[in-house]
Amino acid sequence: MIKRLMMVLLVSGVWPCGAVMSEGAENGKEAAPSEKILRLNDIISTTLEHHPALKGERQERAAADADLLSARGAFDPSIKGDALSYVTGGYTGNYGSAYVEQPLEFYGSKVVAGYRLGGGVFPTYDNYYETNSGGEVGAGLEVPLLRDGPIDRRRTNISKSVAGQDLADSQVEQRKIELTRAAALTYWDWTAARSKVRVYRKLLQVADERDRQISERVRRGDLPDFDRVDNQRAVLQRRSQLLAAERAVSNAEYNLSLFYRGSDGRPRSVERFRELARIPLPLHMSDLSVEGAIEEAMQGRPEFKNINAQTKQNELELQLAKNQILPRLDARVFSGNDLGSGESRREEPEVKGGLRIEIPLATRTQQGRIDFYEAKQRKIEFSEQFLKERIRTDIQDAQNALEIARGRVQVTTKEVLAARELAKGESKRFELGDSNLIFVNLREQNAADAEVREIEALQDYQKAFVMYEATMGRIHQTHGATTPAP
Repeated sequence: MIKRLMMVLLVSGVWPCGAVMSEGAENGKEAAPSEKILRLNDIISTTLEHHPALKGERQERAAADADLLSARGAFDPSIKGDALSYVTGGYTGNYGSAYVEQPLEFYGSKVVAGYRLGGGVFPTYDNYYETNSGGEVGAGLEVPLLRDGPIDRRRTNISKSVAGQDLADSQVEQRKIELTRAAALTYWDWTAARSKVRVYRKLLQVADERDRQISERVRRGDLPDFDRVDNQRAVLQRRSQLLAAERAVSNAEYNLSLFYRGSDGRPRSVERFRELARIPLPLHMSDLSVEGAIEEAMQGRPEFKNINAQTKQNELELQLAKNQILPRLDARVFSGNDLGSGESRREEPEVKGGLRIEIPLATRTQQGRIDFYEAKQRKIEFSEQFLKERIRTDIQDAQNALEIARGRVQVTTKEVLAARELAKGESKRFELGDSNLIFVNLREQNAADAEVREIEALQDYQKAFVMYEATMGRIHQTHGATTPAP
């Protein structure tokens, strides 16, 4: 996947060594550090590495890992013991025991092994406490056959924690998509805002230069003062447009700095960077049919991983609830061997086996749990159904947006060429005395407006592509643009 990303970025011109160069590079000069072009890959890389929202989301995975560790702790061995001493009553018996209990993941069983020692005089009803002089070593095995056998709370918690890791991973993936989408949209807003400033600044420079020329001609008496006043009005109008465009750039820079972050995680200013010389065309993969895109989205969208993890957790709880409604039937086997001197009947090794049964007379608690998790399962199924329907609608809308945006780019590109040609021709006519300043300013303004519309069309095309990639669930894997549009 990393190789695929690098190839996409190299082809797209988003990787630093791509085809889109600064004006200095185009002239054979290396751009100064303060004029480095800020590329989309720079924004997305720092966003995915340093954004606090993503760092916070990753803590969910750390919490899921801790939860799994805690669940596995239910199978940690433990040492238990007890002591007994007859203080009064005519008996002098003293007893002590210690044993290790190890729960096993196999069928809910557990193993017990230990040592006990009893000496003195015990009553006949407590003769269990009596051992030979060296005490007794023993071991036992207990296996649930019905309730807690195929599944129990401890194993359920472990499996749920494993599914919880998948759930946390899906949330991290979802956050990556959301942040990358927001970063890319903001980047193209910033690039478009900077491009508009270039257009309006150039337009103002033309008016300023013409104002100097007209003032000189008015001074010589070649033109009436009315033309100078009208051109100054155009200068003021264009300066107002430039100020509005510069304000939009400042706003875009503030927003973009929220995604362009340093190693300390803090926002960094993007004011010192240069934008792309021209917004390029996006990587448009429209060859997929709606059904093909939907199928790919279901494989890549983290929401489905989230639903699968929730389904797994709910199924585990449902299985456990159905198991708990069964009677308890445990098989137990124990062996013991007394050491040292004592009664001869205790010198032979002992092996004991038996069953323990528990039958609930009412199972409302267990049945309530079954009904609860069956209802949750139906809710998850309905959520998955709606998600599929929403993805189908989103993909259809995203593909339509791409087609419309592509058409707008083609139309506005032709409009720019025509508007520039008209502005150039009108300027020549004015120089020859066949036109007036009103038509010249109008043609120039129309050409600038056409350039702005082309910038907005390319901006919308890139943003439509970003939304399409987000809908497909792959925006943090492939993003970028092809060579600049003609």
